[in-house]
This record gives sequence, C-alpha cells and structure tokens, in this order.
Amino acid sequence: YRKIWRTPLLPMDPGTESLNPLVAVAGASGFVGSHLRDSLKSDYRFRALTRSTSVAQQSPDAASTEWRECDLYSLPKVTKALRGCDCGIYLVHSMAPSSRLVQGSFEDTDLLLADNFIRAAEAAGLKHVVYLSGLMPNTREPLSPHLRSRLEVENVLRSRSIKVTVLRAGLIFGPGGSSFSLLINLVRRLPVMLLPAWGRSKTQSIDIENVCQAFMLCLQDTELAGETYDLGGHCAMTYREMISQTANLLGKRARFFNFPYNCFGLSKHWVSVFGGVPPALVGPLQESLQHDLVAQPSDLSARLKNKLVSFEASFRKSVDGEGMPKPNPRSATQASDRKFIKQARRVRSVQRMPLPANWSAQKIATGYGEYLSRRFRGLIDATKDSDGVVRLATLGGIVLLELTPSPYSQGSERRCAFYISGGKLSRDVDPPGRLEFRLFPEQACLIASIHGFAPTLPWWVYANTQARIHLGVMRAFGRYLERKTG
Repeated sequence: YRKIWRTPLLPMDPGTESLNPLVAVAGASGFVGSHLRDSLKSDYRFRALTRSTSVAQQSPDAASTEWRECDLYSLPKVTKALRGCDCGIYLVHSMAPSSRLVQGSFEDTDLLLADNFIRAAEAAGLKHVVYLSGLMPNTREPLSPHLRSRLEVENVLRSRSIKVTVLRAGLIFGPGGSSFSLLINLVRRLPVMLLPAWGRSKTQSIDIENVCQAFMLCLQDTELAGETYDLGGHCAMTYREMISQTANLLGKRARFFNFPYNCFGLSKHWVSVFGGVPPALVGPLQESLQHDLVAQPSDLSARLKNKLVSFEASFRKSVDGEGMPKPNPRSATQASDRKFIKQARRVRSVQRMPLPANWSAQKIATGYGEYLSRRFRGLIDATKDSDGVVRLATLGGIVLLELTPSPYSQGSERRCAFYISGGKLSRDVDPPGRLEFRLFPEQACLIASIHGFAPTLPWWVYANTQARIHLGVMRAFGRYLERKTG
C-alpha cells in the first residue's frame, strides 16, 4: 500500500532510519486502544492521552507508547498534548464517570469531548484522524441515544479542516472485551433467560484483530482516508443466536423465554448483574440492539475479507482454559481511579441548551449573569469589573463565586470560558474548576458546562443542596434560552 505521513519528526543523522509516525490516541487504555497499540507498534509510535495517573504509571509498553496525562475536557491541554503528532485515533465514549458527581448525559459529554479533540488536532497540525463509530441501521426510525451520539460525533469531527476517516463497528469481540465477557457470563450464570424484543434484532460483530487491521489500512493508504466504512466480521445474527453459539462453545445449553417488549430499564439491570458489566455500558448496548445493525460492503471490507476471524476463533482467544472471560486491560487500574475520583471531590456538569439565533458565546455568558441577578433578585447579584472578572455575591457583599476569564477563549465567537478563581462556595484547588459556554450552531445548541469544581461544603450537604440548586438553575436557564429562540 502507498504509505502516507512518513515524514521524520526529528532531525536524523545521515544513514539512520526514519522514526515511525507519532499517532495520538484518545482512549488508549481501553480494550480497543490497548489492542491497537500492541498490534501497530512495529509501524507507529503512540502518544496515549489519559486522565488517569495510575494508567500512565502502570503501563509497561514505554518503548512504543508515551503516556501523557491530559484532561480531554480542557481544550488548551488537549492542544498541547497533540503537538508534534502526525495523526490521531479517537476512541472516546464517555460512559464511565470522570468526577465524583457528574450531572449530564453521555450524549452531551461526547459532543463536547469530540469538539475539543478535533479543534485541538487542527490547532496542533494533525493531518488525519480515524474515529471508531458504530454501525448504523438502514431505517427511518429514530436512532437509539447511543447511535445518535455516535453519528453526532462523526459530524462534529468532520466540521473542521482535518481529514477524518470513520470506521463503524458493531459488537467488538476479543480478549478483555466487555461485549464477549457479557455473553460468556450470561451463559455461565443463567440456565434460563428472559429475552426481550431487542434480543431478536440482527447485529454483526467483529474480532478486535480485524478492527486493528482496518485501522492499519486507513492510516497507511491514501485512497481510504476521509471516508466512512462499515466493519463486518462475523456472520450477521441475532443476540439470541450469539448466546446460543456461546453456550455451544462452553458445552452448555441456552434456554429462553421470549418477551414481546424491549423493557430497557428492567433488562439493563439484570443483564448488568449477571453479565458482570456496569449498567452504564449495558444500557446503550441494549438500546442500539433494538435496530438491525448489519455492515454494508465497501473497499475496506473487501480487503479484510480473507483475514476475517470467525466467531468461534474470537471465543477461543477471549477465554482462559476454564472458559472464563479474560480481564479487561483497564481492570487493574479502575479501583485506584475510583478512589482518586472520590477523594478529589470534584464536580462535572454538562448541560445542552437551545441556541438563540445570532447569539455569541460571550452574549450567552453575559445573559447567564443577568439571568441569575433577576432570578435571585434580593439574594444574589452578578457583577463584572473592567478586567472581565465576574463575581456572584450576596447583597451583603459576600462573594460566593469568582469567575476569571480564560485567555484561551478570548476573541472566540463559539467559546467563552472562565476559571473558578475564588468565592466562599469553592475550594482553592489546582487546577481550578472551569465554567464554559460552547456553541454548536450546526446542531442548533450550546453546551453549558462546569469542570473540576471543588465545593467547600461537606460532600453530603453539597450533593443535596448546592448541586441540586445548580442543576435546577441550569435547566431553568435552558428554558429561558428556548423562549429566546422563538
């Protein structure tokens, strides 16, 4: 294949070999990211972005991977982390909690993170980004929230000048993967299963080895870059058929009772309990399976045709000698990450709101301060000094929160950000919390977000008072903006 982006990154001595291209990977420590780095390490070097200190410290593959601790919610930090890289791989899906308290949906956080990454990639001079999305149904029916979010991320990533290649995959099977672990655990633990309607929709899974090969081809071949490709590896089958095949391979018999409805809320919890996978991951999977998800043929799938790993071979690689699923690459550090998140006592709130026509991010921020002063008249007053510092204070002059403009958002029509630099309600922490308004005119919405806020109140008091008040105020501000759109 014709190779692209092979320019040496550093001056080389005459006669020495060119360095492999440096590829930034967001989501590098997960199931797909770990296999990708291992599979492609002879052809590429990786800069792995992670917010987890424990991941970077415990990762042994320093020869091919440079770990960079990076908050993907911070546009300046992502931009700095991407400088010097040739290409990027984007594997982020924000299902796991990133703070002790998170107010917001994965759809809204995914939108914000994708916009951060592609803006940073453009500013850092990356030439190409490859994104792992999901198979889309051939239907006019409304998409599940999970697939709708994947499609929205595709569009956001392609909203800038960088060439973006999209790989769409269904369930990805392989050692450490949650999809296969879920199947195996259900078969091992449940002699009889109540199967909702979503278990009878067709889907097409693929082995992680073939996913890695698809990434390699897209990074290496100029003719493939910039397009969208479905990845289909195993034969299309229903989830019920997948369970039956897995049972056969385990030497068991699967018994079912069909249920005519999807009942996502109920089935999410029993599948999570018996499948050994968190509900936050099970829910989106189930909702996506209400559609038939079958890969469409393409030039890329034609190149992979003779290399496809069978369902049985995927199973054999994914279990140990006793038929137990192999552990996820992140399982060794998840406990320490959860402990750190709890001890840090930080808050993240991400809220999607309607975007009034011709409103800039600065106008939204100013309108928010004015709205607070009117809503809490007699209690809180928002003022702004000559340096643009906003203070939310009581009428007695007690400053509750102080917001200092971020220099990284000045002059931007679509982004207005502040550091939470003081006030009685905020602890002095490093890095400080941030308040941001980000505009998405293509989606006719804006994202109002708080990142890394550290409250001074005792946690249980904060969670049941200030946090609830904040969420209520943001929702009310969203309704205020909705009236302005009319």
